[in-house]
Amino acid sequence: MDTAKPNHKPSGIINLRPVYAAIVVLGVTSGVIYLFNFRLVQWVPEFSNKTDIHVYVSLFVYLSVLYLTGVVLILKNISTIGRSKILLAIILLFAVAFRLSLIPLDPAVLSKDMYRFIWDGRVQQNGINPYRYAPAAEELKNLRDEQIYPNINRKEYPTLYPAGAQIFFRISYALVGDNVPGFKSLLVFIDILTLLVLAAALKTFGFEANRVILYAWNPLVIFEIAYSGHLDGLMVFLVVAALLLYALHKKMPAVFMLALSSAVKLYPALLLAAILNRGARVKGILLFSFTLALLYLPYLKAGGKISGFLPIYLKSPYESFNIGLKYLIMRLFPGLDYYLLSQLFMVALGAAGLIIFFKSKPDDRVVRYALILAGLLMIMMPASLHPWYVILVIPFLAFYPSPAWLIFSCTVTLSYLKYVSARGIMPTWVLLAEYLPLLALLAAGWIYRKYDWRESSQGNIFRAQARRF
Repeated sequence: MDTAKPNHKPSGIINLRPVYAAIVVLGVTSGVIYLFNFRLVQWVPEFSNKTDIHVYVSLFVYLSVLYLTGVVLILKNISTIGRSKILLAIILLFAVAFRLSLIPLDPAVLSKDMYRFIWDGRVQQNGINPYRYAPAAEELKNLRDEQIYPNINRKEYPTLYPAGAQIFFRISYALVGDNVPGFKSLLVFIDILTLLVLAAALKTFGFEANRVILYAWNPLVIFEIAYSGHLDGLMVFLVVAALLLYALHKKMPAVFMLALSSAVKLYPALLLAAILNRGARVKGILLFSFTLALLYLPYLKAGGKISGFLPIYLKSPYESFNIGLKYLIMRLFPGLDYYLLSQLFMVALGAAGLIIFFKSKPDDRVVRYALILAGLLMIMMPASLHPWYVILVIPFLAFYPSPAWLIFSCTVTLSYLKYVSARGIMPTWVLLAEYLPLLALLAAGWIYRKYDWRESSQGNIFRAQARRF
């Protein structure tokens, strides 16, 4: 009997080769753009007369095309790819390389928020409550320098950031001081942990870990955390950790993580409605509230100043940025009070949260409900929708890859063009390019899901696949 092994490999391995090759090509091409970033101006004549913002938006468009191509490639072949550890390693290695290449760069082109983070850490390191004084206050005159202080936005106003963020600022300042790349390195390290935790959460919920590419390669996530050093990198890590703990049936630790996330950026608090099931609601609310109160305890001596710049941020029309639905309503009803509309939006978001809070939620639906609430928050943001806010939505897309939100995560960066437009006014075409595809695709998806084909066997098959996808 001939016992020789066949001279061909299993068909599944053969089918994976083109996927591996395509992902590597996309990764290498993206990696070149991230590595050379703004220095590409030297080799691309079209960039020579452009501002840094225009160059950034152009680079972002190229990266978005590469990213969406990779996403489609993975999702289209997900049944063949299965749980390939090799492909997961390739995705994660490129994701880490993309992030590391941006750490040394000065973030000032896009945002100077990180300088406020470092300043708040410095103030606390000197034993001063950051909510008491604005950077321009005479009481802080001796803390000013030539590197951090000149780059702070709104020097005349106290800090905007909640207690959890302030604790992180103090810890980070103790670790890296005024070092800008050092601060970004901390956030990139946390974001790399997010990749690992998200992959684990996907597997625990029963999804393929390779879906992590939807977050890992997203240009918005990479630039806003690794380049601009935005605090959303810490916030989203805690949200994803809450998802993993929930999937492991550790509901109260999940609530604790979500409370920490909400203490970093306030708006993840809305997601509490999604993760509290019947029987855990009262206990969960108490734990959530106690955690927030405990984090604020070191700063209570600031008294009424503890809200910082937040009331002005919500009330002032001059702080509005990239608000699509709110802009449309204000145009339709010119006499409508800006702050009143902000309050109405907050009430509407609260109502949406209550509906989901009291809704019976099977464990496999919690991520979908969280995505719905996060999406509503982006659409009805009371004050501003800066591009980095959208990072909150992106981890959920690894579970439910909504075309509407995927495209929006790539178009929202067009809003930076406001800073180089005439008189600093947001161009109308930018708002249309962002919000029309988003709202149209969301509406189309809702209508498609409501199409009544429940009695057909084809409909049953489709719904089974849709739940998995």
